[in-house]
Amino acid sequence: MYTLPQWPELRWIAHAGLAAGRPGGTPTRQTLSGAARLSVDFLEIDVWRAADGTLVLRHDLQLPSHRPLTALDLAAIRAEDPDVLTLDEAAEVLEPTGIPTLVDLKQPADAEPVARWLAARPSPDHWAIGSDDPDALRRARDTAPHVARWRTLPHIPPGPGEGARRIAACALRDLLPPRLPRLTAEVGAAALSVDRWAVTPALCRAAHAGSTPLTAWTVNTEGAARRMKRCGVDLITTDRITAMRAALGPPQDVAATARCD
Repeated sequence: MYTLPQWPELRWIAHAGLAAGRPGGTPTRQTLSGAARLSVDFLEIDVWRAADGTLVLRHDLQLPSHRPLTALDLAAIRAEDPDVLTLDEAAEVLEPTGIPTLVDLKQPADAEPVARWLAARPSPDHWAIGSDDPDALRRARDTAPHVARWRTLPHIPPGPGEGARRIAACALRDLLPPRLPRLTAEVGAAALSVDRWAVTPALCRAAHAGSTPLTAWTVNTEGAARRMKRCGVDLITTDRITAMRAALGPPQDVAATARCD
């Protein structure tokens, strides 16, 4: 199984196919190719399975009609959101760039079909699969053992809004570091993707003790970027690659001015 190296400097992940500003968070060929122009280290995309089994890219479940895209086939989805790409179409753009791509499972039930798709790629090391659901990652491991798995933490049941998720992440700050070896091992995680509200220096030290890279998501403010750098994360997931890079500045400036709360 491919594993990520430890890096001497911070790496950057472009969140949601760089489509946060688009309706529904729908990436296009242009937003995906923009990752190469920004020289990002990784790209993260959100994948759903439509009612006809097609794997499609979109951040939000609800279409403009308020119907869930998982209840519709590809043609019906495109009738409401013509820009929706299939995973096959996205691969046509992404694989030539050479940028490693993390496929974020929006539904745990899609683990096996997504893993089968990834296993069939000509360069499976180009891809990784991520989820906060350990059962989904175990199914992905059984289906495509050579595809890297990124475990998202903490695991939050579907339904809570942003405020509830943030409270849960903060509440788990002190609990996650001692549990990290088990949480990593039980799915064979190549990397960890952690809600920034749960990131602490202790968590980063625990990840590094196990030689497991840790990314903080989703970091879109200067203060949050500085805190994550100070904590010791290896990667930052953001919608604002250029602005967050500029916010950190030279490494010595970050160390002098940042504080991880």
